[in-house]
Amino acid sequence: MKKFEHSAHLDVNGVNPGNNETGWEEKHLKHLGTKQIETDRLILRRFTVEDAPKMYENWASDEEVAKYLTWPAHADADVTAELLARWTGCYGEVNYYNWCMQLKEDGELIGNISVVEIKEQVQSAAMGYCIGRKYWHQGFASEALKAVMDFLFDEVGVNRVEAVHDARNPHSGQVMKKSGLLYEGTKIEAGFNTSGVCDEVHYGLTKRQRNAQANGQGQDSKASGRKNVISDKTIEYVGILAKLELSEEEKERAKKDMGDMLDYIDKLNELDTTGVEPMSHVFPVNNVFREDVVENGDDSDNMLKNAPDVKEQSYVVPKTVE
Repeated sequence: MKKFEHSAHLDVNGVNPGNNETGWEEKHLKHLGTKQIETDRLILRRFTVEDAPKMYENWASDEEVAKYLTWPAHADADVTAELLARWTGCYGEVNYYNWCMQLKEDGELIGNISVVEIKEQVQSAAMGYCIGRKYWHQGFASEALKAVMDFLFDEVGVNRVEAVHDARNPHSGQVMKKSGLLYEGTKIEAGFNTSGVCDEVHYGLTKRQRNAQANGQGQDSKASGRKNVISDKTIEYVGILAKLELSEEEKERAKKDMGDMLDYIDKLNELDTTGVEPMSHVFPVNNVFREDVVENGDDSDNMLKNAPDVKEQSYVVPKTVE
């Protein structure tokens, strides 16, 4: 977990870009620190050092959980305790956000979710999370991520939330997508984790896009200027027809491309084509070939004249295989 510090930002000329000389006014986030958050099934709270045994047991010691993280699985609970000592020491900072996921039902600790980077100038927060293998594929991670995103947007005042996952770990992308984040692109061999160099898959959501989602317009909304919205069900059906197995990122790109094509067709349909004859080509096409003329094609005497050997008005071809 990275600790953040406030500092004055100067441009190459040594001028504070937030002063009146530039005409640009820097907006400040309303940092609240790691505030407790509750969802239907989870309590997101601050860690304590006493959480070390459960954290170690439920996820920190699992190599499968750490497979695509930036830190390796812990060798023993003492390593976990040392980490939690550092984490809890940061809770005095108002711009430090790191939650423990705890089940409401039985109080079990199942994972953690945190803000791994804050960019004050553009008011963005990058998210990171991990969850115990026993609790995978039950919607806990997306439930926690959605709740933290709401907190960051509504209370801290961020304009953008983003997250990145290893392309070899598509289930993490499903968590991001289910939480409302939108696929933005893949950087080839741009990241590094415990499994080595990886392709980074980027997701993000701005406040404007979030508002569009709330209005039922989804990713391909009025905010992006698109009229035709391709549903997940439609793109799944197209993949079946084309006999293609598409990844989540490929599906998002295909939805965007199909929507763009339909929008362009709608734009073409707005043209007044009254009196314009339909054409198969943008330019007039005339037949440049001559008419076929039937002639007598029996000229066997001339064709056989120079043959090396002739038998009954036919060429004699040497054997190629004995």
